[in-house]
Amino acid sequence: MSTATTISVAETIDLLDGPLSSFSAGFQAGLYALWLGSGISRERIVGLDGVLAKLLENLRLRITGADCEHHRAFEKILTLADLSPPEKAQIDFTQPVASWPIHDELINRLWNKYSKVLGTEIQGQPLDYLLWDILDFPTTFAAQKADAEHLAIAMLVLEGVVLDLATANWDGLLEAAMVELGRPNETFRVAVTGGDLHGPPGIGTLYKFHGCANRAIENEADYRPLLVAREAAITHWAQNQRFTQMREQLRALIARSRTLMIGLSGQDTNIQQLFGANGWVWNSVPVPIVFAAQDLSEGQKSILEGAYQGDYEANREQIRADATLPAFGKPLLLALLLSTLCGKLAALTGLLTSPAVGAVGKQSLAEGLKALERSAAQAGNANRYDCARTIAALIGRVSDQFLGGQGSAGRRRYMPLSLQPAHLMQQDPAVMLSGRPEAAAALGLIGRGLAANKWSVAVDDPEQPTSGALRLVAPAAQARVFLAANDENINQLVASGAFDEEDADVVVMCSRKVTPRQQRSPSASWRTGKASPRYVSVSDLLDGSPSFDEIQNRFNSEVGL
Repeated sequence: MSTATTISVAETIDLLDGPLSSFSAGFQAGLYALWLGSGISRERIVGLDGVLAKLLENLRLRITGADCEHHRAFEKILTLADLSPPEKAQIDFTQPVASWPIHDELINRLWNKYSKVLGTEIQGQPLDYLLWDILDFPTTFAAQKADAEHLAIAMLVLEGVVLDLATANWDGLLEAAMVELGRPNETFRVAVTGGDLHGPPGIGTLYKFHGCANRAIENEADYRPLLVAREAAITHWAQNQRFTQMREQLRALIARSRTLMIGLSGQDTNIQQLFGANGWVWNSVPVPIVFAAQDLSEGQKSILEGAYQGDYEANREQIRADATLPAFGKPLLLALLLSTLCGKLAALTGLLTSPAVGAVGKQSLAEGLKALERSAAQAGNANRYDCARTIAALIGRVSDQFLGGQGSAGRRRYMPLSLQPAHLMQQDPAVMLSGRPEAAAALGLIGRGLAANKWSVAVDDPEQPTSGALRLVAPAAQARVFLAANDENINQLVASGAFDEEDADVVVMCSRKVTPRQQRSPSASWRTGKASPRYVSVSDLLDGSPSFDEIQNRFNSEVGL
């Protein structure tokens, strides 16, 4: 049986479609604010970027003797790890920390005591000496690389289903994710104090209530004192007048939005106190407070007790069960992203007006889209970081091709399916004129073919100009599938080098009518035996078919695999 650690992206989607369907629907409707903790950044801060390991190594390099302050500080930190005598014997201060046999275990034991480590004092130095000087804070946090969680969150923000995020992390990984997606830092409105909210709004508001690394590096005088990293600083945060407005804003956020907490154990008392008496009823649907966890920590249980107060004791077992979502950040956020994208595409097919589609046809298209969603989840589970990057690059590529016929090389700027949740997207009259409902229908028909084993689906490198939306692979042939809003976009795709009029492995799904095309050399097919690209007018297909079964049959025939 899968746990929150081992669960796959596809299994997480099964949870979202099954027992957690009300939560999933609420999330996709924009009802939840994200509360994020160190768990979503662990592989960057501790693993790949090795910030904690860097801290230990830099501290070791400052040691001048057994009686120096840096050696005493290191010994205090080792005490936090509760090492056994045999483990202590593996420590050699004359050698790099990374070479110690105990290195990995040491890092793991100190990870959950990060604030205690950073609270270790050096006589005669500022209280944040370990953080700012030993760790070389300005260099370490100046340019960090986003992970799968941060990319998924950034895309969910751009898709308009997450408007508010509160985080105890001061790293710049969420901002880095936006940059990687081709969006500027200003996409987020970052708030460390209430005064930071006085500026222009962003697509999402990021409440960094323990401080912001980027701001501290850019403006050390004002923002370095606001970095809350040491245990004592966390304890006194609730009384620190510098954060008065931030506390008010966070309490208001808790009162107006449901909470999804990821990578945050809730052990800090300042966070527990914020959730007291917030006005939510414990058995509301969807559930007001959800934790991405296998088992709730004592801190998370304390949050629930404070939030529901008089109702908690009698209903605590059900409250805890309802609040537990057994999937950690990577599988959960990728599953939520795929579910959101699939849900938006299904909502687009709901706007189709062709009599041949009808309610049954729309449900069939939704099932086809779910087949594509599952295929993406299964393919992306092995390397979730690559999965997030591929989703971002693919949507950027397809959006440029669909709307502008762009086929140049390189990563494309992420362009959301819509800036709003699905229920608001459906009310936008411009959507009906955009060709997107027809494009979503084409993807649904492809998904139905996938489910019927007519073909499998793959993705080419989205950074290559000749890659399309998908590659269909059948036993006897393959095809690159391009999506185009109108006939002019097809001309632009050819002009930009996405494909050639003599490419036999191309299928173009055009939302509108397609002008009949002639090969560059009329006799080429006769000489070489090659067919030209197949152009499918989705609107003609939908409006010119007497039934949905006929739509699918004609579609399969025109794809030609």
